[in-house]
Amino acid sequence: MGPDREGKGAIARPSKNKERLTIMIFKEVGKVKTFRISPRLLLGASLFLILYIVATIFVTNAYLAYFFPFRSEGMDQIQEEKIANLNRELVKTTKSLERSKQHIALLEDYIREEKEQNREPVSTGDYTESSSPEIVGIEELKVRRDRSTINVNFRIVNKQSNEEPIGGYIFILASLRDSDQSKVWVYPGSPLKDGLPANHRLGHRFFIQRFKSISTQYTLSKSTDRPLILEILVYSRDGELILKKVVEV
Repeated sequence: MGPDREGKGAIARPSKNKERLTIMIFKEVGKVKTFRISPRLLLGASLFLILYIVATIFVTNAYLAYFFPFRSEGMDQIQEEKIANLNRELVKTTKSLERSKQHIALLEDYIREEKEQNREPVSTGDYTESSSPEIVGIEELKVRRDRSTINVNFRIVNKQSNEEPIGGYIFILASLRDSDQSKVWVYPGSPLKDGLPANHRLGHRFFIQRFKSISTQYTLSKSTDRPLILEILVYSRDGELILKKVVEV
Protein backbone atom coordinates (compact mmCIF):
# COMPACT_ATOMS: atom_id res chain seq x y z
CA MET A 1 0.00 0.00 0.00
CA GLY A 2 2.91 2.38 0.71
CA PRO A 3 4.50 2.25 -2.69
CA ASP A 4 1.20 2.85 -4.47
CA ARG A 5 0.46 5.98 -2.46
CA GLU A 6 3.91 7.34 -3.10
CA GLY A 7 3.50 6.70 -6.83
CA LYS A 8 0.12 8.43 -6.97
CA GLY A 9 1.50 11.35 -5.03
CA ALA A 10 4.36 11.72 -7.45
CA ILE A 11 2.07 11.73 -10.44
CA ALA A 12 -0.29 14.37 -8.92
CA ARG A 13 2.46 16.98 -8.29
CA PRO A 14 2.62 19.60 -11.06
CA SER A 15 5.84 19.95 -12.99
CA LYS A 16 7.69 23.26 -12.91
CA ASN A 17 8.91 22.73 -16.48
CA LYS A 18 5.30 22.56 -17.76
CA GLU A 19 4.60 26.13 -16.38
CA ARG A 20 7.41 27.68 -18.47
CA LEU A 21 7.54 28.63 -22.17
CA THR A 22 10.22 26.98 -24.22
CA ILE A 23 12.09 29.12 -26.77
CA MET A 24 14.38 27.35 -29.22
CA ILE A 25 17.00 29.23 -31.31
CA PHE A 26 18.63 27.52 -34.26
CA LYS A 27 22.04 29.01 -34.97
CA GLU A 28 23.62 26.36 -37.18
CA VAL A 29 22.66 22.96 -38.45
CA GLY A 30 22.63 20.64 -35.55
CA LYS A 31 23.05 23.37 -32.94
CA VAL A 32 20.00 24.41 -30.99
CA LYS A 33 19.77 26.73 -27.99
CA THR A 34 16.80 26.37 -25.71
CA PHE A 35 15.45 28.93 -23.21
CA ARG A 36 12.58 28.53 -20.82
CA ILE A 37 10.62 31.68 -19.80
CA SER A 38 7.88 31.87 -17.25
CA PRO A 39 4.52 33.16 -18.72
CA ARG A 40 4.06 35.30 -15.64
CA LEU A 41 7.39 36.97 -16.27
CA LEU A 42 6.45 37.60 -19.92
CA LEU A 43 3.05 39.00 -18.91
CA GLY A 44 4.64 41.24 -16.31
CA ALA A 45 7.18 42.54 -18.79
CA SER A 46 4.42 43.29 -21.32
CA LEU A 47 2.36 45.13 -18.73
CA PHE A 48 5.40 47.11 -17.66
CA LEU A 49 6.14 48.08 -21.27
CA ILE A 50 2.55 49.22 -21.87
CA LEU A 51 2.49 51.22 -18.64
CA TYR A 52 5.86 52.75 -19.53
CA ILE A 53 4.60 53.89 -22.96
CA VAL A 54 1.41 55.37 -21.46
CA ALA A 55 3.35 57.12 -18.71
CA THR A 56 5.86 58.46 -21.24
CA ILE A 57 3.07 59.93 -23.40
CA PHE A 58 1.37 61.47 -20.38
CA VAL A 59 4.58 62.98 -19.01
CA THR A 60 5.58 64.31 -22.44
CA ASN A 61 2.21 66.02 -22.94
CA ALA A 62 2.33 67.48 -19.46
CA TYR A 63 5.85 68.78 -20.08
CA LEU A 64 4.88 70.40 -23.40
CA ALA A 65 1.72 71.89 -21.93
CA TYR A 66 3.68 73.39 -19.02
CA PHE A 67 6.72 74.75 -20.85
CA PHE A 68 5.14 75.36 -24.28
CA PRO A 69 1.52 76.34 -23.66
CA PHE A 70 1.27 77.97 -27.11
CA ARG A 71 1.43 74.51 -28.61
CA SER A 72 -2.15 73.91 -27.51
CA GLU A 73 -3.90 77.12 -26.51
CA GLY A 74 -1.62 79.45 -28.49
CA MET A 75 -2.37 77.84 -31.84
CA ASP A 76 -6.12 78.32 -31.35
CA GLN A 77 -5.50 81.92 -30.28
CA ILE A 78 -3.42 82.60 -33.41
CA GLN A 79 -6.16 81.15 -35.63
CA GLU A 80 -8.76 83.32 -33.91
CA GLU A 81 -6.61 86.43 -34.44
CA LYS A 82 -6.20 85.59 -38.13
CA ILE A 83 -9.96 85.19 -38.54
CA ALA A 84 -10.57 88.50 -36.73
CA ASN A 85 -8.04 90.26 -38.99
CA LEU A 86 -9.68 88.83 -42.09
CA ASN A 87 -13.08 90.02 -40.88
CA ARG A 88 -11.71 93.54 -40.30
CA GLU A 89 -10.16 93.57 -43.78
CA LEU A 90 -13.47 92.43 -45.25
CA VAL A 91 -15.32 95.26 -43.50
CA LYS A 92 -12.75 97.82 -44.74
CA THR A 93 -12.98 96.49 -48.30
CA THR A 94 -16.78 96.62 -48.21
CA LYS A 95 -16.72 100.23 -47.00
CA SER A 96 -14.18 101.20 -49.68
CA LEU A 97 -16.37 99.58 -52.33
CA GLU A 98 -19.41 101.52 -51.12
CA ARG A 99 -17.44 104.80 -51.19
CA SER A 100 -16.23 104.02 -54.70
CA LYS A 101 -19.80 103.40 -55.84
CA GLN A 102 -20.88 106.73 -54.35
CA HIS A 103 -18.00 108.56 -56.05
CA ILE A 104 -18.85 106.96 -59.39
CA ALA A 105 -22.50 107.96 -59.00
CA LEU A 106 -21.49 111.56 -58.16
CA LEU A 107 -19.15 111.69 -61.16
CA GLU A 108 -21.89 110.39 -63.46
CA ASP A 109 -24.29 113.05 -62.15
CA TYR A 110 -21.64 115.74 -62.60
CA ILE A 111 -20.86 114.66 -66.16
CA ARG A 112 -24.57 114.55 -67.03
CA GLU A 113 -25.13 118.04 -65.61
CA GLU A 114 -22.10 119.38 -67.48
CA LYS A 115 -23.41 117.97 -70.74
CA GLU A 116 -26.82 119.52 -70.14
CA GLN A 117 -25.38 122.90 -69.15
CA ASN A 118 -22.93 123.04 -72.04
CA ARG A 119 -25.68 122.83 -74.62
CA GLU A 120 -25.82 126.10 -76.49
CA PRO A 121 -29.43 127.13 -77.04
CA VAL A 122 -30.40 127.33 -80.68
CA SER A 123 -33.41 129.30 -81.82
CA THR A 124 -34.64 130.48 -85.20
CA GLY A 125 -35.09 133.90 -83.59
CA ASP A 126 -31.36 134.34 -82.86
CA TYR A 127 -29.68 137.03 -84.91
CA THR A 128 -26.78 139.50 -84.90
CA GLU A 129 -26.73 143.15 -85.90
CA SER A 130 -23.36 144.80 -86.54
CA SER A 131 -22.09 148.13 -87.73
CA SER A 132 -20.88 148.47 -91.28
CA PRO A 133 -18.06 147.72 -91.71
CA GLU A 134 -18.00 145.03 -89.01
CA ILE A 135 -15.63 146.05 -86.23
CA VAL A 136 -16.12 143.38 -83.55
CA GLY A 137 -17.79 139.99 -83.38
CA ILE A 138 -19.16 137.53 -80.79
CA GLU A 139 -17.85 133.96 -81.06
CA GLU A 140 -18.15 130.71 -79.06
CA LEU A 141 -21.21 131.95 -77.19
CA LYS A 142 -22.39 129.57 -74.47
CA VAL A 143 -25.32 130.31 -72.21
CA ARG A 144 -26.23 128.13 -69.25
CA ARG A 145 -29.38 128.78 -67.31
CA ASP A 146 -30.56 127.42 -63.95
CA ARG A 147 -33.90 129.09 -63.23
CA SER A 148 -32.85 132.50 -61.87
CA THR A 149 -29.10 132.12 -62.56
CA ILE A 150 -27.62 132.76 -66.00
CA ASN A 151 -24.00 132.03 -66.97
CA VAL A 152 -22.78 133.69 -70.18
CA ASN A 153 -19.43 132.88 -71.82
CA PHE A 154 -18.20 134.18 -75.17
CA ARG A 155 -15.25 135.73 -76.99
CA ILE A 156 -15.33 139.25 -78.33
CA VAL A 157 -13.12 139.35 -81.43
CA ASN A 158 -11.46 142.25 -83.21
CA LYS A 159 -12.73 142.17 -86.82
CA GLN A 160 -10.77 145.15 -88.11
CA SER A 161 -8.58 144.40 -91.11
CA ASN A 162 -5.72 146.57 -89.83
CA GLU A 163 -5.83 144.75 -86.46
CA GLU A 164 -5.62 147.98 -84.53
CA PRO A 165 -6.59 147.67 -80.84
CA ILE A 166 -10.20 148.49 -80.07
CA GLY A 167 -12.02 149.14 -76.82
CA GLY A 168 -15.55 149.76 -75.66
CA TYR A 169 -18.34 148.64 -73.32
CA ILE A 170 -20.59 145.56 -73.12
CA PHE A 171 -24.11 145.19 -71.72
CA ILE A 172 -26.26 142.09 -71.38
CA LEU A 173 -30.05 142.52 -71.29
CA ALA A 174 -32.49 139.74 -70.34
CA SER A 175 -36.27 139.86 -70.76
CA LEU A 176 -39.17 137.41 -70.88
CA ARG A 177 -40.15 136.26 -74.33
CA ASP A 178 -43.59 137.35 -75.58
CA SER A 179 -43.84 139.98 -72.85
CA ASP A 180 -44.57 143.70 -73.08
CA GLN A 181 -40.88 144.43 -72.43
CA SER A 182 -41.82 146.14 -69.20
CA LYS A 183 -39.43 143.96 -67.23
CA VAL A 184 -35.81 143.95 -68.43
CA TRP A 185 -32.76 142.93 -66.42
CA VAL A 186 -29.64 144.89 -67.32
CA TYR A 187 -26.08 143.80 -66.48
CA PRO A 188 -24.11 145.79 -65.44
CA GLY A 189 -26.96 147.81 -63.96
CA SER A 190 -28.02 150.90 -65.88
CA PRO A 191 -31.25 152.81 -66.48
CA LEU A 192 -32.84 152.30 -69.91
CA LYS A 193 -33.86 154.83 -72.47
CA ASP A 194 -35.87 153.62 -75.47
CA GLY A 195 -34.96 150.03 -74.51
CA LEU A 196 -31.21 150.73 -74.42
CA PRO A 197 -28.80 151.65 -71.59
CA ALA A 198 -28.90 155.37 -71.00
CA ASN A 199 -25.21 155.61 -70.09
CA HIS A 200 -22.89 153.40 -72.16
CA ARG A 201 -19.95 154.05 -69.80
CA LEU A 202 -21.64 151.92 -67.12
CA GLY A 203 -21.08 148.78 -69.17
CA HIS A 204 -18.37 146.13 -68.86
CA ARG A 205 -15.20 147.71 -70.24
CA PHE A 206 -12.96 145.85 -72.68
CA PHE A 207 -9.82 146.57 -74.70
CA ILE A 208 -8.53 143.99 -77.20
CA GLN A 209 -5.83 143.48 -79.78
CA ARG A 210 -7.23 140.26 -81.23
CA PHE A 211 -9.88 138.82 -78.87
CA LYS A 212 -10.89 138.57 -75.22
CA SER A 213 -12.85 135.91 -73.35
CA ILE A 214 -15.80 137.16 -71.31
CA SER A 215 -17.28 135.01 -68.55
CA THR A 216 -20.10 136.40 -66.41
CA GLN A 217 -22.85 135.16 -64.11
CA TYR A 218 -26.10 137.01 -63.48
CA THR A 219 -28.98 136.41 -61.11
CA LEU A 220 -32.49 137.51 -62.00
CA SER A 221 -34.57 139.29 -59.40
CA LYS A 222 -37.11 136.46 -59.54
CA SER A 223 -37.00 132.79 -60.48
CA THR A 224 -38.75 131.80 -63.70
CA ASP A 225 -38.85 128.88 -66.10
CA ARG A 226 -40.24 130.91 -68.98
CA PRO A 227 -38.04 131.43 -72.07
CA LEU A 228 -35.82 134.50 -71.98
CA ILE A 229 -34.50 136.79 -74.70
CA LEU A 230 -30.86 137.63 -74.14
CA GLU A 231 -29.28 140.65 -75.84
CA ILE A 232 -25.53 141.34 -75.92
CA LEU A 233 -24.86 144.99 -76.73
CA VAL A 234 -21.36 146.26 -77.60
CA TYR A 235 -20.66 150.00 -77.57
CA SER A 236 -17.62 151.84 -78.82
CA ARG A 237 -15.78 154.27 -76.58
CA ASP A 238 -17.80 157.08 -78.13
CA GLY A 239 -21.11 155.42 -77.22
CA GLU A 240 -21.96 154.09 -80.69
CA LEU A 241 -23.76 150.70 -80.73
CA ILE A 242 -21.44 148.62 -82.94
CA LEU A 243 -22.83 145.11 -82.25
CA LYS A 244 -26.10 143.60 -81.07
CA LYS A 245 -26.51 139.83 -80.69
CA VAL A 246 -29.85 138.33 -79.66
CA VAL A 247 -30.38 134.74 -78.46
CA GLU A 248 -33.22 132.86 -76.80
CA VAL A 249 -32.56 130.87 -73.62
